[in-house]
Amino acid sequence: MDPTFYASYFRHETTHWWFRWRFDLISEVLGSLGTGQPLRILDAGCGTGQMLKCLESHGDAIGLDSSSQAIGYARERGVKRLVQGSITDPPFRDGSFDCVVALDVIEHVDDDIGILTKLHEVVKPGGHLIVTVPAFKVLWSEHDEINQHKRRYRSDELKSLIEDAGFDLQRVSYCNTALFLPVLAMRKAKNLLRSTRKSRRANPDALESDLDEYPGPINSALYWLLKGETKLMRHTDLPFGVSILAIAQRPLATELVVANAQNANITNREAVPVATRRTPIATPVVSPANLIGVIATADVANEAVVR
Repeated sequence: MDPTFYASYFRHETTHWWFRWRFDLISEVLGSLGTGQPLRILDAGCGTGQMLKCLESHGDAIGLDSSSQAIGYARERGVKRLVQGSITDPPFRDGSFDCVVALDVIEHVDDDIGILTKLHEVVKPGGHLIVTVPAFKVLWSEHDEINQHKRRYRSDELKSLIEDAGFDLQRVSYCNTALFLPVLAMRKAKNLLRSTRKSRRANPDALESDLDEYPGPINSALYWLLKGETKLMRHTDLPFGVSILAIAQRPLATELVVANAQNANITNREAVPVATRRTPIATPVVSPANLIGVIATADVANEAVVR
């Protein structure tokens, strides 16, 4: 994201209809996992931290973000379990988390399959991955440029990426369907206006986010409209929308491959796929300077989470 917009996101996250809807959606998904136990959750690309606060109600949630500015806003919000680092190489041991959420994250990098493969490693066998991404190239606008997106997705593209990374896909659905046509019309109009500005050389480089201030009644109406859509998604997948939600699971079978190899006394370790091998690492490699809040070096070593 353009760093100059972190302040806007920090300001809007607690009240804007879009963020409130997404909190509800992810809470619904976490509740549907049916573990009955508090989850150990990684928010990969936690941004300014409001979603992480939501995740804390579902278990032991840790936020990871590469931006020191985002980490600073998250700390200001009161989030404590934070690690500054890259999601392209998460500084955690294999199988550390029951659930990893990557919400509007993978579209920011060139190597999206690389990120998903890395996240596969830190999800424990049988654990879950929850991903959201922006949908449909036709919706591309200044908002994507502000957020430094590389692409928007179709559901079949996201499905293939997640499965290629080694996950079993459980569900993929479009969401924010109710507002698809209004958003499409608004973004096409903005794109046309921007083209006109460029042709007239009237501040052509200024970018505008979709995170506008809405009057209270309109903001509430949009939130409740999408809240109803979230209830509908309990029963069916939606055929199109502004975003895509995917839920996947790391297969238990990877553990069985390793166990069988050990029982057979296989000495050629290269015969076991790297993605299935679990190598315990005794000491952290993340510098103490990158460990924020209550995740002190000693705590991390005791928990054996950070590698």
